[in-house]
Amino acid sequence: MRRMTVAGMLWGMGVALATLSGCGAPLPVEEDSHETGAETVGTERAALTTRTVVLTPTADAHVEAASPDTSFGASTTLKVSRTPEALTYLRFSGAELPVPGTVTSARLRLFAMNNAAQGVAVHDSPGVHIWDESVTWNTRPSWSDSWLTSTSGPVSSGTWVELDVSGMYIPHRYYSVDFLLSAKGTDSLTFGSSESFEFKPQLILTVESAEDNPPLPPAPLTLSGAPVSFSASADTFVDAESPGVAQGSATTFKVDSAPMQEAYLRFPVQGLTEAVQRAVLRLYVNSGSDDGPSVYALTGLPWSESSVTWSSRPARTGSAVEDAQGLATGSWVDYDVTDLVRGNGDVSFGLYPTSSDGVTFYSRESADASLRPRLLVWTGAAKSAPTDACLTRTEYVADPLSALHDTYAAADAPDSKFQHHASLRVDADPRAEAFLRFDVQLRPERIHRVALRLYAIDGTGNGPRLYRATAFEGATTDWNHRPTPLGEPLVDLGAVPRDAWVELDVTNVVTASGAYAFALLPDSTNSVGFASTDAEERGIIGGAPRLVVTYESAPFCSYRGTKPSGTTAWVRQSGDAQTEAPRHVAPAPDGGFAVVTRLLGTGPRPVESGHTVTLHRADGGVAWTRSFPQSGVQLEKVVVTAVGNVLVAGSYTGAPDLGKGPLPQGSGIVVMKLTPDGTVDWTRGFRAWFDTPGEHYDNPMDVLDLATDAHGSAVLVGTFWGYTDFGNGPVYSGKPFPYDDTYPNSYVLKLQWDGAHLWSRVLAGTSLVGTRANSVAVDASESVIVGGHAGDNTHFGGGTVAERGGFVARYGVGGDFGWARVMSARFSEVSSVGLLPDQRIAFTGNFNGYLSFAGQTWVSREPEEYDGARDALVGVLTAAGGDVGLRQFAHYGFTDMVVDGAGNIVTAQYGEGNLVGLGEVGWRQDVLPQPTLAAFGPALESRWVRVLGPMSMDDLHLASAPEGIVVVGSLAEALELDGTWYTPRSRRSDVLLFKLRK
Repeated sequence: MRRMTVAGMLWGMGVALATLSGCGAPLPVEEDSHETGAETVGTERAALTTRTVVLTPTADAHVEAASPDTSFGASTTLKVSRTPEALTYLRFSGAELPVPGTVTSARLRLFAMNNAAQGVAVHDSPGVHIWDESVTWNTRPSWSDSWLTSTSGPVSSGTWVELDVSGMYIPHRYYSVDFLLSAKGTDSLTFGSSESFEFKPQLILTVESAEDNPPLPPAPLTLSGAPVSFSASADTFVDAESPGVAQGSATTFKVDSAPMQEAYLRFPVQGLTEAVQRAVLRLYVNSGSDDGPSVYALTGLPWSESSVTWSSRPARTGSAVEDAQGLATGSWVDYDVTDLVRGNGDVSFGLYPTSSDGVTFYSRESADASLRPRLLVWTGAAKSAPTDACLTRTEYVADPLSALHDTYAAADAPDSKFQHHASLRVDADPRAEAFLRFDVQLRPERIHRVALRLYAIDGTGNGPRLYRATAFEGATTDWNHRPTPLGEPLVDLGAVPRDAWVELDVTNVVTASGAYAFALLPDSTNSVGFASTDAEERGIIGGAPRLVVTYESAPFCSYRGTKPSGTTAWVRQSGDAQTEAPRHVAPAPDGGFAVVTRLLGTGPRPVESGHTVTLHRADGGVAWTRSFPQSGVQLEKVVVTAVGNVLVAGSYTGAPDLGKGPLPQGSGIVVMKLTPDGTVDWTRGFRAWFDTPGEHYDNPMDVLDLATDAHGSAVLVGTFWGYTDFGNGPVYSGKPFPYDDTYPNSYVLKLQWDGAHLWSRVLAGTSLVGTRANSVAVDASESVIVGGHAGDNTHFGGGTVAERGGFVARYGVGGDFGWARVMSARFSEVSSVGLLPDQRIAFTGNFNGYLSFAGQTWVSREPEEYDGARDALVGVLTAAGGDVGLRQFAHYGFTDMVVDGAGNIVTAQYGEGNLVGLGEVGWRQDVLPQPTLAAFGPALESRWVRVLGPMSMDDLHLASAPEGIVVVGSLAEALELDGTWYTPRSRRSDVLLFKLRK
């Protein structure tokens, strides 16, 4: 598709543009600048925006060794030479670029006044260089010429010399870019300076942005099974101009807005035995369109292809799940309908027009069966629940490889390099070709599938073809030095939707380790663009190319122990269209449990959009759910009292209202009580602050753990800066506000069942790290047990403790100090505390260095290294704080710990299940994630260990249950558990809940 590009405009206007800009002023050169692909009608959507900015110097001058005290800043020329030596300095600076976005390429243009055989070199030495146009040879800045940025070849008089300086970082605001120019050869060179009327130097910037681009849809899930193809059981279209006519027997169906025509399809999905991982509606285009239709779900009302008309047509529901732009005649189009196909049963789709440029597809009545509509459904690979002693299974794991190089080359800019541009362009007119190169180091496991995954930022009715190509480097690739395609095309893309993922299967190509280069060559004059690696790395838009290698592991033991301990009792999945991640789980007295989750938006960098608190029954079913969409709130912890009230705690900013009036203005923590039916009973807010004579600071304050006692009190620990007031007057943390590498100190707070203050303590250390209270538990006597890290000189209540390290402390029911055990080491920390049935205290943590416990010295893996690896600990103290036992493991630490209904200490960790000591367990130990759960008896003996499929360890939480433990985690990938596959319903992140037996 031929259109004047910004680059093309500059070639013809370079001199005039520089003249118009004036010395030092930036000149934006813009198109109506969406990166365009297929022409569209009526679907104006913001995508990647590309603009060009031309800057002229704010200062330039040259200096000559032969005239060491002479300033040439007012000269109309700039000079570089070796004999006698002459150097040129250039500066481009300003407060802000005139257009928003990120600089993705930069070219320095100089007008040559004479010929030279070897040209000019550009240097960009780091650091601050102080100079102005009065600079002379004797006052020139110190500048290392080893920092070579770009060079030119031979130079002809009367021509513009262009040098690629894209490797430099040029910020959008307060930019200042300095260059040093030197001669490459013995020939001297003269260029026009900023004092020249026509021949000013130019810095030409490509600025790209995608601020208004739609959020990226979730990436396709890993495919473990083969597709199942379903034929349509009904398809038809309806026409507003023939409102009483049924079209079900037609061999084609149409979608158009002039006249209005809509199409409907139904597929009987049957025989699926596993969870759906992907679903695609595949249609063949009989007559194309510049703007194809969108796909919607239909309401559940029945319709018949033989009788449905415009007047009796079904209604669509929800928003479009997929949208196609240009659709070429004689091509296939794939609509991703994964979100609408969740299992067996009839599924109906509606095709609705987005323009007056109608499209026609072949229907199920087509005489050519190969052109009829199909629904392709991929599910998890069929598996059976393991029954052997160690629960043998295999794992499918996707390894997405980033491109080593990616770029494109354009025939109408044969000398330009685009390796830093945000898009990879492919077009036939003007010709543009895209190239990608990957360095592949395959694992020893069996390769299940290899796919090149791209993100289309605009669409086309007839996408490019994929070829193998010769090796290349992005920095040296232009039209005249581009890779050569090899052999026949590997894949012909067909129609490519805008803002959609595209996967090209290259399983038969990538069969061994090595370098693989690919070329995307146009198959039509409709331009298409894909997000580049630089686009993602520079934060412009996500969706960088990936070569996704999916492996199937060799069979491995996923469990060691004695059944039924650690085996699955039940599994539940919950979630909606938003990303949902659990924050905490706590047991309820009736055997149920409560979960607090965080909801995230759908953008490439999802932002919080609220929280939910859910009470579950003992079988995992939902008793009730309450939503809290208020902004400025982070609900972190939950606990259920003996009478079924639910206490929730977290942090806040502003003055949010959670149902009982605004919280105190500022930043602080919130505690909330919900009644057994989920009604908000009360909220309490406590803010942190620090005041100076001239300024007020709202300080951060966090909740790190929450517990309750037999009377329904809320007992919480966390950190704060400056001052806070829990209801008994202001207290000081010992640290005024966040600064440098300091960390806050902590509080312990107990609130009565009605939210009234009972007692509180500040735990303050004098060291930079501070004192951090991580965990809290309440024993049978209602004493409060606190665990964490003690900074230097912490006062727990019985006097100052000079040593620092992991600690466990005990306070009586009224807050009186009982005891504190500090485990001194170079670094040590207690991350969790819990109560055994006999009221001894279990704890987990980690340490580096040397630690003394129970009369023994424990040594970490790298005891002499200040930042050495930390080793994990699980230990037991008496109720009086005496040492009982300790176990050490050569991994960083446990992410959670609870005591189950049988008195076992159950932990969660990142892999390393072999270290539990029950035998080999899990896949390769270097493959993450491998969420691992382990149980230890009251004497710290290993009971069982189990390795789960890929889940986020950051969101894996444990709660005790009468017959075992409840595990809550984030389901963001396809996960197989006991022979059954689970996939997130909206391909984002759901909450997965399951119970393991004690």
